[in-house]
Amino acid sequence: MSEARAADGPTLGLLPAGRIGTRLALLSLAIGLAAVNTGNNLLYLILSLVLALAGLSAAASTWSLRRLRVTALLPEEAVRGEPFLIGVEVSGRFPLLPQTWVEIHLDGLPEPVELTVAVPSDRRRGVGSARAVIPRRGIFGGLTLRAATGYPLDLWLRRAGSLPWRGSLLVLPRHRRIAWLRILGSGRSAGEADSRSRLGGRAGTDLHNIRPYTTSDDARHIDWRSSARSGRLMVKEFEREQERRIDVVLDLEADDDVAFEEAVERCAAILDLARRESFDTRLLVPGAGAGLAGRDAMRRLAGVRPVRRAQAGPDRGDLAEALRLARRGAEVVVISADPARATPIEMA
Repeated sequence: MSEARAADGPTLGLLPAGRIGTRLALLSLAIGLAAVNTGNNLLYLILSLVLALAGLSAAASTWSLRRLRVTALLPEEAVRGEPFLIGVEVSGRFPLLPQTWVEIHLDGLPEPVELTVAVPSDRRRGVGSARAVIPRRGIFGGLTLRAATGYPLDLWLRRAGSLPWRGSLLVLPRHRRIAWLRILGSGRSAGEADSRSRLGGRAGTDLHNIRPYTTSDDARHIDWRSSARSGRLMVKEFEREQERRIDVVLDLEADDDVAFEEAVERCAAILDLARRESFDTRLLVPGAGAGLAGRDAMRRLAGVRPVRRAQAGPDRGDLAEALRLARRGAEVVVISADPARATPIEMA
C-alpha cells in the first residue's frame, strides 16, 4: 500500500536499523563464552564494558524518545484507488550519532503506512514521505502514529509512548470523466420545457445545421466532407444547451455492494460534470436532509453506506423522502443499484 521515500536533505549512509545491534549481541555472546571457557579476567572485563554500553544505549534511547515529536502531513482528501503522498515530520535530540533512523507507523487506514525517517543530529529534524493508495472510499478518523528507534546502537527497537498527534482523512469515490449527460426518462416535472434548445448557453452535442464557416467559429467544428463537396469551408452548428438544473438522488437501498459502489461512482461523475460545466446541480441522499452542491456533495458521497432492503424504512433509506426534496422544475435523476428504480440516462 505504501512505499517510503527518503527524508529531505542528504543522508550519511549509516547501517540499517538492527544491523549494529545484531553484531554487538553476537560479539557479546562470543566474548561471554570465551570468558567462561578460559576464565580470562580480561574477557570478563570486556564483556562488562559491552553490557554497560548496552545499558547506556537503552538509557539514551529512552531519553530521546521522551523528547520525540512526530507529525503526519496529510492531504485534505484523497480519491479511492489513486496514489497520493503522506508526509511525516520527526523532530528530536539524538546527540551521540551524526544521523539516526526513526521508524514511523500510521494506523487507522485500511492498511497501515510504514516509513523510515532519517534525523540528522545537527538539524534535529527529518521529513519523510510515503506513497499510499486507499482501496475504498470513506471517512477515516482517529488516525494515530507510532514511532520506534534503535538509537544509538540498534540493540533493539524502542517504541515511543502515546504520541499526541491525531488526524483524519476523507477518501472520495473514484469516477470517470464524462463529457455529456442525456436523461432518457421523464426526469422533469410535467409541462416543463426540454433542457436542450437552440437559444443561447453552451454548445450541446446534437447536430442542428451545417453552414458556411466564419472567422468567429471554432475550427474544430469544420465538416471536411461538406467542405469538399461545396468547395468552401463548412462548419457544424450544434444545438445550444440552456442552463440546467439537476437534482441527483442517490438510492441507498442495495443488497449488492458492488452495484452500490457503481451507483456512487455514477453520482460522482455527474457531479464532476456539473462542476466543470457550471450546471446548477444538487445531491439528495435519503435521510440526509437538504441537498448539497459542489465539493460538499462530493464529500457526502465519501461517507454514504448502502441500506439493505429489509432494513429500509421511513427513517432510513427512504427514496420517496429524498424525491420530495427535489426542486420544482429541476431534472430529477435517480441513481440506484437497481436498474428498475433508476432513471434511464446516457453519459460518456
